[in-house]
Amino acid sequence: MSRVYLTIDNWQFSISDFRFFDLKTFNYKLLTINCSHMLSLLRKLIPERSPLRLAYHKAMAVFFAYWYRFPGKKMKIVAITGTSGKSTTAELMWFGLQKSGKKCGMLSGIQFHFGDETLPNHTLRTTLSSRRTQKYLRHMVREGCEIAVLEVSSHAIDQHRLWGVPVDIAVLTNVANNEHLDYHKTFAEYVQTKAKMFLSAQKVVLNQDDEQKEVFEKMAGGAKHTYGIKKKSDIQATKPKFTPDKISFDLKMKEEKIHINVPLVGRHNLENLLAAISVLHLEKVRLSTIQKTFENFKSIPGRLEIIQEGQPFSVIVDHTYKPPALRAVLQTLKKMIPGRLIVVWGGTGSRLPSFWEEAGQILDELADEIILTTDDPYKDDPKKIARIVRQQIHRKEGDRFFEIEDRYEAIRYALLTAEKKDTVLIAGRGHEATQTIGKKVIPFDDRAVAREILQTMKN
Repeated sequence: MSRVYLTIDNWQFSISDFRFFDLKTFNYKLLTINCSHMLSLLRKLIPERSPLRLAYHKAMAVFFAYWYRFPGKKMKIVAITGTSGKSTTAELMWFGLQKSGKKCGMLSGIQFHFGDETLPNHTLRTTLSSRRTQKYLRHMVREGCEIAVLEVSSHAIDQHRLWGVPVDIAVLTNVANNEHLDYHKTFAEYVQTKAKMFLSAQKVVLNQDDEQKEVFEKMAGGAKHTYGIKKKSDIQATKPKFTPDKISFDLKMKEEKIHINVPLVGRHNLENLLAAISVLHLEKVRLSTIQKTFENFKSIPGRLEIIQEGQPFSVIVDHTYKPPALRAVLQTLKKMIPGRLIVVWGGTGSRLPSFWEEAGQILDELADEIILTTDDPYKDDPKKIARIVRQQIHRKEGDRFFEIEDRYEAIRYALLTAEKKDTVLIAGRGHEATQTIGKKVIPFDDRAVAREILQTMKN
């Protein structure tokens, strides 16, 4: 007698005793049914947003919410969504809450925090599967966390991955019009999906300067709070000054005003910081504590991370791969650096051609030198991605534009040709430690590669 095992999403279930007779060997054998191959086939046959697929996601979410006994109900949940800035905002929020004496957990696309314990996010997913989300929330409860900060993608909202996790505070960073349209099909649908997260939240925090703010405001069910730089907001930054190593500004809140210096770079990061400060304020953290806390903030892995090995030029690694974020980072750096801006960048896969076209236009407009390479093409042909990007770059090969498919060689070329006072921006992957090309997943960390090449150049 043998037992049948079903393996689903790394969970193995023993179903029943079963006798399997092998006609080739004339012996009874153990029959193991591995459903991962079956699920892979079904994913190819059934569209991502078909009612069947979405019903499956919801069933899994319900099952694991009950399995882990609804850990989200035992903590205050802060959920952050938007096109860009979610990971940085989550890190800033966790840091501020933790330093103010509130034990806090966090799940983001970069890493996970369970109070003082930190683990890297090797999945590279913005929002984990419902099983892992519930599992890690349960771990936070065991560690005594009172608040959990979650980075939430539009895919996760549409696929019910947070079913059974009641959102206390919903936060919007910003919304751009070119993200995940391969999945949502239209921009309006993308916005409406994100806005669903705000329906049942007790409090919402909105970016007053974002063009889509009113859509979220109309759908918000709870008390509304705003932050911004340009428009009058509940929490507003005035007189901002940006330097290569910090942001300084006056923070206005009702009748109160304080001056803050924080070691972050760029206007986009000021918006992220204001979103984090808004939540700290809602959690009754005093302004004086906020001021002192963020003056001591450390850098975020792979977010405008400076690589210094004694070279006479600047090297920065950043996760920027989306066109709006790419524009924001390039504009920020152009205002600060004394020399050329050399950009190493490649289009990530599983995106519409318009995504790559817009990125190519931004590179052509703002980069002094472009080195077009490969990012994570996934199932897409990297040559096809490069061809679409290249069509938007109005420079001939060799005229401040070079196409080097091998990412290692592209980074190497950029570093070898950089001159004093230049800045090399290695963009697109940030903290990621692996690169996915087709079915191959290979170890590749832009930061480690840059350090290795720079050390070799010294010798």
